[in-house]
Amino acid sequence: MTLTKLDLIVIAVPLLIVLGVSVVMRKYLRSVADFLAASRCAGRYMISTSASEIYATVVLMMTSMEMFSRAGCSLNFWNAFPGLLFFIFGLLGLVTYRFRETRVLTFHQLFEVRYSKNVRVLASFLNVFSGVFNFGVLPALAARFFVYFCGFPAHLTLLGATVPTFAVIMTGLMLLSLYMALSGGQVSIMVTDALEGMISSFFYLIVAGFIVFTVSFSQMRTALMSGTPGQSFIDPFDIGGRNDFNGWFVVLGLFLSICYYRGGAWQAGFIAAAKSAHESRMAQILGSWRGASYGAMATLATLGAFTLLHHPDFGAQRLAVEQGIQSVGSTQLQTQMRMPMALGVLLASGVKGAFCAVAVFGILASQGEQLHRYGTTFLQDVVLPFRKKPFEAKQHVWWLKFCSVAVAVFVCVFSYLYKPVDYLIMLTQLIGVIYLGGVGVATWGALYWKRGTTQGALVSLSLAGFFGIGLNVLQPLWPNVAPTLARWCGDGSVGGYIAAHADKFPLNGLQLSVIVTAFAAASYFIVSWLTCRQPFDLDAMLHRGQHGTAAANLAAANRPWYERLFDVDDNFTRGDKRLLYGTLVWNVFWQIVAVSILLWTIFRGRLSANWWFNYSIVVNVCIAIVLAVVTTIWFAFGVTRDLRRLFVSLGEVHRNDADDGTVRNHHNLGEDPAATAPPEKRV
Repeated sequence: MTLTKLDLIVIAVPLLIVLGVSVVMRKYLRSVADFLAASRCAGRYMISTSASEIYATVVLMMTSMEMFSRAGCSLNFWNAFPGLLFFIFGLLGLVTYRFRETRVLTFHQLFEVRYSKNVRVLASFLNVFSGVFNFGVLPALAARFFVYFCGFPAHLTLLGATVPTFAVIMTGLMLLSLYMALSGGQVSIMVTDALEGMISSFFYLIVAGFIVFTVSFSQMRTALMSGTPGQSFIDPFDIGGRNDFNGWFVVLGLFLSICYYRGGAWQAGFIAAAKSAHESRMAQILGSWRGASYGAMATLATLGAFTLLHHPDFGAQRLAVEQGIQSVGSTQLQTQMRMPMALGVLLASGVKGAFCAVAVFGILASQGEQLHRYGTTFLQDVVLPFRKKPFEAKQHVWWLKFCSVAVAVFVCVFSYLYKPVDYLIMLTQLIGVIYLGGVGVATWGALYWKRGTTQGALVSLSLAGFFGIGLNVLQPLWPNVAPTLARWCGDGSVGGYIAAHADKFPLNGLQLSVIVTAFAAASYFIVSWLTCRQPFDLDAMLHRGQHGTAAANLAAANRPWYERLFDVDDNFTRGDKRLLYGTLVWNVFWQIVAVSILLWTIFRGRLSANWWFNYSIVVNVCIAIVLAVVTTIWFAFGVTRDLRRLFVSLGEVHRNDADDGTVRNHHNLGEDPAATAPPEKRV
């Protein structure tokens, strides 16, 4: 083991603090609404920080490292363009604002309110089915990361039996995640994730600072310029020679991201926990700043590992990595573990512990949220709609916990047995399309299209589920199936094509996901248009228009044009407006820079690889580090304030046992306490 006593202290102390807080949170679990949505008492900084922490996982770090090992910085420029689009989505509160206005407790409860019980159940089943399999890919990979990053032995002897080390680590992390998820439900998840996010932000700066002073920019430049023509690691206009991470990867990924936007029930528990729809919207705006510290650390960690593997000055360390990687099983797994192992060799004592602590916190946050999400989704949206007799409050919470435990057991078993056959990002996309391929368009239609119908949603979800499952089964079996298919197709062009791609399925997970999603989206609009007899009353579902108040509607009509454009209503304080417009100007500025570079390249000529390196370092490292320092201090004060307010609110909030996610006649059975407050202007 390469961890020192200092590393272990750096990991253990903050972990014990978080575990202690999760014990305290148990006393705030008093109702189903507490377990599902923290009784809707959370503030913007807590939502933003805790929701961001679930994405700071070691598996996402491995995914980005795996992509970086193939593409370097060459995709960063193209990713800036969709970044503006999704920033605008968050700025306007698209989907999230209306979701909070419906006053539902869970994401799929929306589908019963908007469509029917059958849509809610089908979407929930597909969500749990694809979700637990997608989730199941990750714990073993995360555990293997620690094995190779920390230099643990491949096997341990426990009670006289030899077991893989990754299985022990995976089980331990899952038990910790399960405890945090069950001790207080969404209350404990949000509080512990927020604390983990605050601690991790300071550790991000430590890791980033170490790499800046250990690996020079000159060494990074040499490493990034080592790519061959057509497969540049730095020039975004020289990537056509790659088969996977090229221009089509960016375009197809953008299409999927728009279709899936807020349709995956991601962060739905955090959004439902907001004190109001306005707070959830402000949390989305703050999220664009919250990721600065993680982005700086992740970029530098990836650059450091990449440089170690490609620069001659690190020959001895690279040899150690290549020798160690031989103990990894499959070729695909070696590709996934090479960069993490290089990073483990690079980091010094103490810094390595800080990075491990960040990784542990990210895993606990992500796994805890997923255990809570899939467990509650199964009970709330598959079982509950068919129960004629409601659960008693304590019984309801007990069954919610039991479902989360069942998810944990399945995920551990599946993750232990599963062997990846594709890049992580392609793999998770293909599993995710089983659910996301149909639910994305159903979500957009539910909130924004009056003519969307139950039949359209059912067809879209069913087709995406059917083809998604079929392709996930076919892809790993392709080497065994291809020879038979080639014989059946004969000697023509189809048979020849299959024979030429007998070793691996000819389309990757991204391409297959796009095909399934496009097919499902088209079916939703066609079937809805053919079956719509009467437009749905969206105003009633969203508590607006004639279902709101005359004062709120009059105030909306009298606002200036620019406030109507960005939907700035009476809920915005002066500080909120400054934050909104400042965030907008900052993001638009960088889009103008990107467009200017694109126009220069088109009309004046290509920029040099050295220029692209300098641009990447300034934007992704130097500016990111400055923002990381500012936002770390800024969010530390904001989260501390929201924590104090949360504890006060949880002690005073009125709890209604009927507020348990049950729907009757397209309305929630339990009324949201916020229902008595004046409605806010909507998106």
